[in-house]
Amino acid sequence: MRQQKLVFVRISLCSLWAWLCFLGSAWGQEAKGKAPDTRPVASGPTSRPVSKKATKQGLPLRYEGNFVEKPKDLPVPTVRGGIYDRPYLGRLGTSDALGGTSVALGGYAEFLGRYFLQEGLSDGFSFEARRFNLFFFSSLGRFVRLTAELEFEHGTSEIALETALVDLRFHRAFVLRGGILLPPIGRFNISHDSPRYDVVDRPLVSTLIIPSTYSDVGFGATGSFYPALGHKLYYEIYAVNGLRSGIINDSTEGTRIALGKSSAIFEANENGAPAVTGRLAYSGPLGIEVGLSGYAGIFNRFRDGAEDIDRALWLKIFALDMEISLGPVTIRSEAALAMIDIPDGLKELFAEMQWGIYTDVIWEFWKGRLGFLRQAALRLVGRVDYVDLHVGSFASTQQSIGDETLRLTAALSFRPYSGTSLRIEYQHSWITDRLGNMARRAGIQFGVATYF
Repeated sequence: MRQQKLVFVRISLCSLWAWLCFLGSAWGQEAKGKAPDTRPVASGPTSRPVSKKATKQGLPLRYEGNFVEKPKDLPVPTVRGGIYDRPYLGRLGTSDALGGTSVALGGYAEFLGRYFLQEGLSDGFSFEARRFNLFFFSSLGRFVRLTAELEFEHGTSEIALETALVDLRFHRAFVLRGGILLPPIGRFNISHDSPRYDVVDRPLVSTLIIPSTYSDVGFGATGSFYPALGHKLYYEIYAVNGLRSGIINDSTEGTRIALGKSSAIFEANENGAPAVTGRLAYSGPLGIEVGLSGYAGIFNRFRDGAEDIDRALWLKIFALDMEISLGPVTIRSEAALAMIDIPDGLKELFAEMQWGIYTDVIWEFWKGRLGFLRQAALRLVGRVDYVDLHVGSFASTQQSIGDETLRLTAALSFRPYSGTSLRIEYQHSWITDRLGNMARRAGIQFGVATYF
């Protein structure tokens, strides 16, 4: 008992001595006119205290992967899920090698397995390395920032520079933007990262009517206004090179807008007439966001030098998107209408009008701690997809032209972290060809998509 008391006294004296030394050190710094340095320290081999000014700009690291939310002092993203609303931006830090410039590197990966049957026939079970994307960000103070995304699809069979743009931030309501950008046709094309969604395949309307992911070279402006507390208006408007004549020249099945994409878009305009695209969106209480967007451009080569060699063919796309959160339920939808000029004599072979819509209903029915996972979640998702790729009738028989697809998807998603989705889904499609013949396609898919 006596030895236990002596040990207790010694521990108490040591603790008291450490406390007095700390007070003495603090008093000594104050006596010299300096307060104790309690500034955060950036991690890395060149760790050094971060200035108060840098702290206000949100440069020090406070982000821990998917375990916590993005630092609150980072700029509020203008578009949820857009290029400036990604987890890797929470890892902003300063680089001495770049003269104090803030830099960040991140990305996402998506892998899946699938088994499908169509009219009793199947190609069997297979795995797919669908995407591996890398994000790059650099900020030269508050005025200039650069962001880029490099995409690897199916391993390395397709490598593309999805974005590479520079923002000149004069004001939050007026930002000049130029480079390889995502034209804001609908919301999905500017917010399409796989880990944000709990369904494996992308919506039909957002890939067939709006050719997501669609990147183009252009220049324009973007910005946001806050007319009242909790309410925001956001706009984007750009001039871009535009989609090309592959819409009809490269298709044997009819009008296919997605075939208007080409790597040659990044080199030059095919016809010398830029396309115009833009989106106006409102967001407010209950997590509601509504956007109206459009695209208009000539897609054929109608001019050779100063001489017109063909009639200008216009492509116009109009889109309406919506998202609303009601407690644990989120509803997300996007609809699009496309009007395409078709040369005389080809109007029954190629569609002059296409339209489509999709709606997701996401129910997060459980969220909580699961072992070492602090914010795990389970979600049920239902999706309805519909596209009509040839609106109209045959002139000779007045029979309605088919070329339609209806797809129903039911999915279960487990999110160990907010930026990671492990999902399994059942998908059933009714596919109608141009003559009205229907085929059914059904199957299961499972996989994982995660930010890093």
